[in-house]
Amino acid sequence: MRHFIVRAVVLVALLTGTTLAYAFSTGPPASRTGAFAVAGKAAEPACNVCHSPNPLNSGGGALSILDVPPSYQPGQQYTLRLRLDHTWVPMPATALRWGFQIQAVQATTGDSAGAWVYGVDPAPNTFRLRAGSGSYARRRYLEHTSADIQQGAATPVEWTLKWTAPPGDSGKIYFFAAGNAANGDGASVGSGDWIYTDVESTTSGGAVDVPVHPAPLALVTALEAPYPNPMWHCADLTFTLARGGLVNISVFDAAGRRVRTVLNEYRAAGTHGTFWDGRNDAGRYERNGVYFVRMQAPGEAKPITRKITLAR
Repeated sequence: MRHFIVRAVVLVALLTGTTLAYAFSTGPPASRTGAFAVAGKAAEPACNVCHSPNPLNSGGGALSILDVPPSYQPGQQYTLRLRLDHTWVPMPATALRWGFQIQAVQATTGDSAGAWVYGVDPAPNTFRLRAGSGSYARRRYLEHTSADIQQGAATPVEWTLKWTAPPGDSGKIYFFAAGNAANGDGASVGSGDWIYTDVESTTSGGAVDVPVHPAPLALVTALEAPYPNPMWHCADLTFTLARGGLVNISVFDAAGRRVRTVLNEYRAAGTHGTFWDGRNDAGRYERNGVYFVRMQAPGEAKPITRKITLAR
């Protein structure tokens, strides 16, 4: 997954051989909360798709979704807190950074429930909203912005969130969240960042009109644009399959040579995620330049291609 912490390096002077690097921290791509399967929608990956090599929820810390009401009143706004705790031993030389993504999901539909309030409070609670795609096209994700990473802050850190319950009785609602305790080196693959997840739930406390359930989404096979692009250490690759089967995702250079087989395995219908770390099949980093990500999916006569720029 790319990423809770991203450094984008943009080539600005190819003719002279020089580059400028702009470092920034931004939220992850959509659908990286680690949510379990809900209402027929497949489980989501978490941010450890890219941030490695530490296993999920294994660092002795925790992510906690706090102040979720046992029951909600339709249309009422609630203030929640998200707390991320991780003790670094030893402490990294670079300033720590912290990030998150959270969503609210209706148990009976697998789609988003209620609405997040964002962009009205000062840092570290400015936030942004990201739309899902594919199987998760009806999901919305609240995540940190570059103003919200609390750079250099000691553990634990907290964010204050505002969520408005849906206007009707939507039954049980899950809150899924993922948090990134990042060491601040701007990398992801092999960086030693720690990813934590949490889930909480609430049920309706009122008997009012039940919203009409939307018709199920018709899945369309697609390969989303790589994120980020240009990439530095890792690019997230999100794809949707209309039907299950063998899927191959490979990276080719500008001359048409295959440099890396990213994925070649069976995947069920639905939306999935993988990544490219800029390496070839031999494990060596490829040169800066333009590459093409191609997906051959079941039922598709032609591969789907996306362009990406590697700029370290």
